[in-house]
Amino acid sequence: MIQKYLLLVLSAFFSVAGFANQSDATQQEPQDSAFSWQLSFGVYGINMTMPKLAGDDSQYEGLTILSDVTIEYQNFYLDSKTGDFYGGSDIGYQLIVEPDWGVDVIYGNYQLEFDEYGYFEKDDVIPELKGIKKRRQDQSFGLSYYRTYGNFQTSLELVYDVFGPTNGWVAHAEATRNFELRNWDLWLNFGLNYYSSRFHNYYYGVSEEEATSFRPEHDAGDATSVFLQFELNRAISDSWVFSSGASFIIGDSSIKRSPIVETNYARVFFMGVKYVF
Repeated sequence: MIQKYLLLVLSAFFSVAGFANQSDATQQEPQDSAFSWQLSFGVYGINMTMPKLAGDDSQYEGLTILSDVTIEYQNFYLDSKTGDFYGGSDIGYQLIVEPDWGVDVIYGNYQLEFDEYGYFEKDDVIPELKGIKKRRQDQSFGLSYYRTYGNFQTSLELVYDVFGPTNGWVAHAEATRNFELRNWDLWLNFGLNYYSSRFHNYYYGVSEEEATSFRPEHDAGDATSVFLQFELNRAISDSWVFSSGASFIIGDSSIKRSPIVETNYARVFFMGVKYVF
């Protein structure tokens, strides 16, 4: 996601197996015009805890810039939301569009990279991670089937790491609903992920070459995770919006069995103001 990339560059973010929010724009029929866009930028205070790597702090607290970006050109789209930290794909092509369902071809990243320095570049190698190979970010392509059930928008994604290093696949299912609570708008998103053994083992396994006396060889196998996210927005003027929210993700117990990771959960709290163009 663009969001995830921004946070990484500004020093933030996670992944146990992180993971796409197909927003309202991607679950509607294309507009008559060939090109449309929506954009907002905001400054946020953020408190983030990522799955703790062995010996690493894996936390971030401070100010950062987040954005809401929706760009559509014919059937192509880019869609990124401030509160969606654990979604997957932001880029897609609407292949089939029906009144209450559709199929998209999608591209996304479902896991952040890390190495012997941890999630972020540091001056010194973390002793507990010294000698591990760099885990690079996946570059996954696949299909998304989305459907509207009452007030809920649901999607099921199946992607394969075509250009990335894992040679594995991810299944991502989610549901989204928007509520109007007097002067507040609430965005609610929840779902689950399944990571194939090749995908998961690339990140949390320990190869024979990486094994040491304190870090035994480890086959991570497959894994699952569940997530819950929400974002509250309230307009404070025609162009300015107050925004706050939280995101939580919990992986199954198999993740903690890896010698290079100590926890199987992550969470984010954020609050700030954004300008809507």
